[in-house]
This record gives sequence, C-alpha cells and structure tokens, in this order.
Amino acid sequence: MENITKILNERYAEIVLPNTVLLALGMTVGAVGNIAIISLYVSKIQDKKGDRYFIPVLAFIDCLGCVANGSFYTTDNAFLFLYPSEVLCRILIFLLTFASGFSAHVLLVIALQRYLLICRPFGKQLTLYKRRISLVIITVACLGYACPLIGIGGIRHTNSTFLNQTFESHMCVLSVETSFGTLVYFGTMALITVANILVTAGLYIPITRAIYRTFSFHKKNVYKNNKDRRISDSQSSSTQISHITIEETNINQQQNISIRHPKGEIQQKSSKQECKTIHRTNTEARKEKVKAKINLMFLIIILVYILSYIPTLAILIATYTLSDFTYLELSTVGINLWLFCARFLLLNHVINPFIYGYFDIKLRTEFAKLCCAFVKRKLDYSVDSQTT
Repeated sequence: MENITKILNERYAEIVLPNTVLLALGMTVGAVGNIAIISLYVSKIQDKKGDRYFIPVLAFIDCLGCVANGSFYTTDNAFLFLYPSEVLCRILIFLLTFASGFSAHVLLVIALQRYLLICRPFGKQLTLYKRRISLVIITVACLGYACPLIGIGGIRHTNSTFLNQTFESHMCVLSVETSFGTLVYFGTMALITVANILVTAGLYIPITRAIYRTFSFHKKNVYKNNKDRRISDSQSSSTQISHITIEETNINQQQNISIRHPKGEIQQKSSKQECKTIHRTNTEARKEKVKAKINLMFLIIILVYILSYIPTLAILIATYTLSDFTYLELSTVGINLWLFCARFLLLNHVINPFIYGYFDIKLRTEFAKLCCAFVKRKLDYSVDSQTT
C-alpha cells in the first residue's frame, strides 16, 4: 500500500510541476524584492511626514508571507499524499495564516490613514502613537486566530482517490478532525477576511475619487501654467519691439535714455517676479504630484490585495459547497488551473515591491544610486586587478 501511495504521490508531483515552478519563482522574487525594500527604506529613506510608515512593516510581513506560503504550497505539491513532517506542517500553516492576515489588516489601516489624510485633512489623524498601537492590535489579533491552527491542523491519515485508485494517504490539512467547533472557527475566519476586504474597499472609494480629482486638477494646472507662460512671452516680445520703435523715432538721445531706463527697470523687476512665481508654482506642483503618486501607489496595492483574494475565496467556497467534488478528478490542465486560483493570494505578497519601485520616486532614486555605486565599485575593482 505504501508503494502505491509513493508512486501516486510522485505522479501527482509531476502533474503539478508547472504550478510548483511558478510558486518557487514567485517565492524567490517576492522574498528578494521585499528584503531590498526593507533595506532601502530603513537605511536610505527618511519619512518625516509618516506617509511611508507602514511600508517597511508591510514589506517584512510580505517577505514572511512569500516564504511561508511558497514553502507550504511547494512542499504540498511535492508530498501531497506523503507529507514528511507533522511539525513542519503545523508551523507552515500557522505562519501563512498569520502573514496573510497581518498583511490584510495592515492594508486596512493604510486605507484608513489615507482616507483621513485625503478626505478628512482637518480632522483627527493617525499619529505615530496610534499607528504603533494599531500594529500591536493587529499582531495580537493575528496570533489569536492563527494559533488554534497549531492545535487543530496537522497530518490527516485517510484514504484518498487519485487516477481511479484508492489508497492510504498522509496529507497536511488545516483541520485534522471535522467538528462543529472547527466549522464555526473557519466560518469566522472567512467572515473576517470578507469584512476586511469590504471595509478596505469602502474606504478607498472616496479616496479614488479624490485621487482622480487631484490628477485632473494637476493636468489643468499644467495647461494653465503653459498658457500663461506663452502669453507672458508674447507680451514680453511685444514690449521689446515697442522699445525699439521708440528708440528709432525719438530725436533726443538724452530723452531716449531717460525713457528707456525706467521702463527697462520695471520690465526687469516684473520678469524676476514672474520667474519667482513660476518657480514657486512648479515646486508646489511637484510636491502635489509626489503626494498624488504616493496615494495612487497605495490605491494600486489595495486593488491588488482585493483582486488576489477573490479567486482564492471562490475556490474556498466551491470546495466547501461542492461536497461530492474533488479537484483531483480534473485533467492535468484543470488541476493546475485550480491550484493557481487557490493560491493566487501569493500575488499579494510578491508584487508589492514592484509597485513601490514604480510609484515611489525617492525609492527609485536611492535604488539607482545604489546600482550606480555597485557598478562603479565593480569597474574600479576590475581596473585595479588589471593593473596588478
């Protein structure tokens, strides 16, 4: 019987190999990207206003999520029917639940922070103390609903059917025994997940409107500034032409000088004033653009979070509502698609570093400096080695 289990386990691992490769690639890219984000934000970027306070925290928990989710899913693909360790099973289940929940709740707090900053700028804000308290509350809450999985999860010894053969299997599952208490527990977890998504989305609806208005206003401002500049240039050129005409038609050279001199001074002062005004306007426009990009960055992060959970929740609902159905009965393509959708939430942990890098100008600048310094050091080392 053990030989049949081993053979079918190897056959299953071959079938889901494309999914395993994608998981390993996502886990590696996500972990490396989040570690880079943590290093840059902690060592290079000063966040005086607190707009980026949660980014290193989110990067750390996303790194943990990449490692925990990726490790659990890849080992599950390789040892579905012969899971190697009870302790490893329980630890990975705990870590992936904790990391996924923590990340989701931090995104909810970020949505609340952006809502207060954008839609209620003159009301109460999330101070540094409140942000720290929110992280403590999130940690306690996640530990509260993830720790029970260490007790109820583990390896279930049962009979499974795969490729029209029934055999004894040893599978790592979230709940070894099915009871009323476990049903209530997982039902509560599902409600918390759905409620978190709905509240986060609800907070970001007015934020999305505000961001849209900000970008529309910025475009109108740029157009208006360009128009004013063109009008100012045309007025300046016409003034210069009139001066030339006056100089040619005046007979008295002394009168020419006395007329031209004060007008030149007035024109010079007005042009300096215009330059200062334009410079001030451009500086304010740049600051507003940076703020808008940060707001848009968090909006994209929230949207990715919501979209990444939808396929996973759909698979979860289908698993519990279709009692006579098992995905192992599907074709090779069907099994891989099912697993891809079931584990789509890993995208939430993997893609965030790329969103930070695209929208955060400070992060991009510091990363470019780091790359330039690395290339320069490498070139200097090669030159030194060639000379010696």
